[in-house]
Amino acid sequence: MSTFDPVRWQAALPNVHHALELQEAERAAWLKDLRARDPVLAADVQTLLDEYWSLTSEGFLGRPPASLPGSSALEGTAVGAYTLVSSIGEGGMGSVWLARRSDGRYQRQVAVKFPRVALHGAGGERFKREGILLGRLAHPHIADLIDAGVSPSGQPYLVLEHVAGEPIDRYCDERRLGVEARSRIFLDVLAAVAHAHAHLIVHRDLKPSNVLVTADGRVKLLDFGIAKLVTEDATADTAQPLTREGGVAMTPEYAAPEQVTGGAITTATDVYALGVLLYLLLTGEHPAGPGPRPPAQLIKAIVETEPPRPSEVLRSPRAGPDSTADHAFRRSTSPDKLSRALRGDLDTIVAKALKKDPAERYTSVTALADDLRRFLRHEPISARAETLVYRTRKFMRRNRAVVALATLALVATIGGLVGTLIEARTARAQRDFALRQWSRAEAINDLDDLLADTSPVQPEALDSAEQILGLRQGTDRANRVEILIAVSRRYPREKGTAIPLRMAEEAYQISRGVSEPSVRAKAACVLGNAVAEKAVNSDKSLFPRAESLIREGLDELPRETQFAFERAFCLQNGSYVSRSMGDQNEAIARLKQAQELLKEAPTHPETFDLLVSQGLGDALRSAGRNREACIEYERLSALLTDLGRDSTGMANITRYKWGVSLYTLGRPLEAEKLIHRAIVEFSTSEDDPDVIPWQLIGHAQALRDLGQLKRASAEAQHAYDVALKNEAPAFASQALLLRASVDRLGGDLAGAQVMLTQAEPKMRSALPPGDIGLATLLSEEALLAEARGDSSAGLELINQSLSIAEASVKAGRKGTELVPIYLTYRSDMERQLGQTEAAVSDASHALASIQASIKPGTFSSHLGHAYLALGQALQTEGKHDLAVADFRSAAENLQDALGPDHPDTRSARQLAQPGAAAR
Repeated sequence: MSTFDPVRWQAALPNVHHALELQEAERAAWLKDLRARDPVLAADVQTLLDEYWSLTSEGFLGRPPASLPGSSALEGTAVGAYTLVSSIGEGGMGSVWLARRSDGRYQRQVAVKFPRVALHGAGGERFKREGILLGRLAHPHIADLIDAGVSPSGQPYLVLEHVAGEPIDRYCDERRLGVEARSRIFLDVLAAVAHAHAHLIVHRDLKPSNVLVTADGRVKLLDFGIAKLVTEDATADTAQPLTREGGVAMTPEYAAPEQVTGGAITTATDVYALGVLLYLLLTGEHPAGPGPRPPAQLIKAIVETEPPRPSEVLRSPRAGPDSTADHAFRRSTSPDKLSRALRGDLDTIVAKALKKDPAERYTSVTALADDLRRFLRHEPISARAETLVYRTRKFMRRNRAVVALATLALVATIGGLVGTLIEARTARAQRDFALRQWSRAEAINDLDDLLADTSPVQPEALDSAEQILGLRQGTDRANRVEILIAVSRRYPREKGTAIPLRMAEEAYQISRGVSEPSVRAKAACVLGNAVAEKAVNSDKSLFPRAESLIREGLDELPRETQFAFERAFCLQNGSYVSRSMGDQNEAIARLKQAQELLKEAPTHPETFDLLVSQGLGDALRSAGRNREACIEYERLSALLTDLGRDSTGMANITRYKWGVSLYTLGRPLEAEKLIHRAIVEFSTSEDDPDVIPWQLIGHAQALRDLGQLKRASAEAQHAYDVALKNEAPAFASQALLLRASVDRLGGDLAGAQVMLTQAEPKMRSALPPGDIGLATLLSEEALLAEARGDSSAGLELINQSLSIAEASVKAGRKGTELVPIYLTYRSDMERQLGQTEAAVSDASHALASIQASIKPGTFSSHLGHAYLALGQALQTEGKHDLAVADFRSAAENLQDALGPDHPDTRSARQLAQPGAAAR
């Protein structure tokens, strides 16, 4: 049985248990009889028996790991730039050592991980893969990969962030953390796993020893040794026994049913393991019961037996009175109170995570985290049926003070207290406000559905909306304003159209006669956005009015929580005004403030979270803060997936922008996958079957950097053709420039010159002096001159290019990411001209600039090329030892960012060999 089939397992497992109780001769006769009666069932039983004996013979379920040969002699050994201090631990995959930096560059303790000798062959791919996967991750709750390499003796190793912490269960127990405190710390674990899943990585071995917590409460997820990519062949694991190296490796106590049965490994596999871990943290017991358990019993528990609910564990016969009291004590409560705390939502959350069928679990780790946050906020969770009684109880938990006051008001009424009238009036006012807001929100939701059906929005959509919703002008001015706002915001933004601005202006004028501050504020802020749009397109003198309207809208709103959404709405519109005026920092600050307000807003459209997150990612990217932009695009992508919007236009454009940000950071391997998926989705979209040229250009750039020159050339040509068809000359010029670089890299220097000759006059006539686009043109001309052997001409051109880029950065415009790249180019040209001191200086400055822009421990092709340029300059100066160290760093970065077979990776690897630099 290669896949999880509950019916067949249900039938097979009792027969397996019976077979294990028989003597060998009896078992053979019994199986022969079973084959005659039911060949399919007999085959299933035989498969499980073979798997069981394989597990037992290999010691997978119970044998302690052997020690690493000669490990005691490793103390004091130098490994790269580190010296081993002491052994931290050993396991089936190898050993981990505490080490310190010993080359004098800086002081730091790290963990050095060695694979077991048996893994150096084909199985060593798992160890190599761990380094590659860790290099893709950058998250505060995931231990960083710092370095990797091979020791002089041929022993591969990984250098990881040293986490001085305790397993999460021990940390919580020793500090006697309560249920809510444990839930909050578990959210950090979920954030780390969600980050891995967003990068298509499944951990597959989530357990307490792989989740450490430091003394100051920081969670760190460790050990991606058996992690896998979601994009790997889903059947790869099913064809191998559980004990085979590279197969379905796991820790049995935390394995999901599909891991035991050989089913497909997906993100749902980690959701199950997280459910086991949460169960353990909350109850102190394992879902399968107290251990140790015989292998057959453990398999049965994982695949077949439903665990008791967490609240029932403390009353279960399997938990003795002593252990029950101890578990409660470690949670700073009594057994009865602990049972009551777990009853209800936590029971439901854990049960959903532990479903045997992966399809019935939470759809993502983010969804699990959202329910856990709702529990902590005493809000209804998504995994529970929302009955009236349930929602009422949640409301009372969230609003204990209000409920208590209402109860007192009732008592006061009975007693004839005068204050009751005041309380009643206030309550009615709040009720009426809530009802109006709810009613209007429902109407606007209906309107959104209507407009979605009539996309693109036509002028007559306003009348249709009013007829269908029964909101005729004059019957309710506030609703009229909301309709105008909704249609204005959805109206197509063809350049020069005045309809959205006219609608926003009408909404604003009508709102002046409405007393509700929320309506007045939204109308002012939408008009501010529309005025800014006109300022961008035709009249920059309108910017002050746009900003004034945003501030007017914000001033209309009281600071009470009930207006939190409206304030966030105005800030989101205000961020566009700020960006249009060139104030990226203010735009970012407004959007971050909007995100915080949405957390406290009583209710708001879920789609608005998407708009705010999208705006923040775009603002960060425009400000050159691509690392932060990637985090926001990743968050937005997860939100879209959770809301079932993974195939929408917003999801596709988010993937594209995320890919471009990764590309800018020097991560073309990851960027190419995201951009390619976006292009494929756009190409097959019924709404917009035409691919936009700048998407094709972004994909071609990533392909070029990865060395896939034929595909890059074809994609650049496609971009050029689409740009001409769409009458987009700027993109056509960029496509020509890109084709020139592809021809140059492919050795066709004459072809590259033809492309540049076509592009140059178009770009110089279209772009103003000092535009960053001219810097890219000059840099390509410089590289072509260098390729022809004229480094002097190349140096003169790259100096011009660098001057434009530096001036652009100084003026607060684009070009931040280009400066270190151009410095790297210049270093190579200076070295070839014998200007070694200048070459070392430029490469060093490029290196420092790139390191400042990315997270420590993150690999980047830009960083790799800067290391390579520095190593070559140092080699020319005769500083061979320093050069070799830089070549190694170059190889590590380029292998991860460009792939192991890229020519630059191979070159750096060859130069990093001992003695290669001296030759």
